Amino acid sequence: MDEELLELQRQFEFAQQAKSSIRLSERNVVELVQKLHELHIINFDLLHTVSGKEYITPEQLRLEIAAEIKKLGRASLIDLADIVGVDLYHVEKQAQIVVSDDPGLMLIQGEIISNFYWDNVAEEINDRLQECSQIALAEIAAQLQVSSELVASLLESRIGTLIKGRLEGGQLYTPAYVARVNAMVRGAARAVTVPMNLTAVWSSLQQLLQEMDGATGVAVDNSFFQSLFNGLVREGAIVGSLRAGVHWTPMVFATAQKDCVDSFFSQNSFISYDALHKLGIPQPVQYLQVSCFPATQFRYPEGIPLVTIFIHSSLIEMLDAAIEDAIESNSWYNLTVSLAPSYIYNMNS
Repeated sequence: MDEELLELQRQFEFAQQAKSSIRLSERNVVELVQKLHELHIINFDLLHTVSGKEYITPEQLRLEIAAEIKKLGRASLIDLADIVGVDLYHVEKQAQIVVSDDPGLMLIQGEIISNFYWDNVAEEINDRLQECSQIALAEIAAQLQVSSELVASLLESRIGTLIKGRLEGGQLYTPAYVARVNAMVRGAARAVTVPMNLTAVWSSLQQLLQEMDGATGVAVDNSFFQSLFNGLVREGAIVGSLRAGVHWTPMVFATAQKDCVDSFFSQNSFISYDALHKLGIPQPVQYLQVSCFPATQFRYPEGIPLVTIFIHSSLIEMLDAAIEDAIESNSWYNLTVSLAPSYIYNMNS
């Protein structure tokens, strides 16, 4: 039995060492595989490699694409085609399947990018942000060779977790920098005592920040100042009224304005529209007739608007009484001198 086994081993070894007189060329192998595929003996899809010396199944191509993305985090389809040695058309087709099957991947501008790649980018940005206090998204986008809109959308979901900062107006800011600018906005707003266009205030703050930060500072967008300002208004840290988003009237001015009008009107029973214009009231009649709250309540319900002035009804009663006395006594009465300024008579008679 042992001898028979040894004899079989010698014959097998001889067969292995013997050179075949029939050899298949690469062309023969390719034609053979094609024929087997046509006969459905090979009943699965095969893709040619660029070299023409290998075949690869779509499933294996997807596995190799996924492996490269897992290793690199981000790769262009052109680079993947070179790495796996398959035509770009097949790589694009299989890449779409890979991305659709994995929610952690995205296909953007001919590149496959994974979520963990963006997580790593976010951590690097956060480290840099803590050193610089502020970073422009345009700068980040240029470094990553993607659009600023894409960077903003992907980093926004990581604000407060991987990135300790605030995204505003295309800029990233640290909480400390936000608090610093917020204090500047609050101080500037409280220093305003007359109606003012906030754009001029923001320009002054912008210049001040550039002087403080020097050449290393990044220009702060006006929308950042405006956002902080709106937050302070909501919190009640600054009080006043805002028109058209930028026209600010501080409460201290509105209060002084109202006190001035009330004092003059109560003492004289009239007030001219010119005087109200000088006090910064562009629509005198509307201001005098309707108060701010509630909108249907009259500020001076007994007032009467004329062409150039607003008068109290008691002044009309006084004039009527004076005229009646003059008629009864068969005399006359100088209205323009005794009871009101001359322009009441001249302009409103």
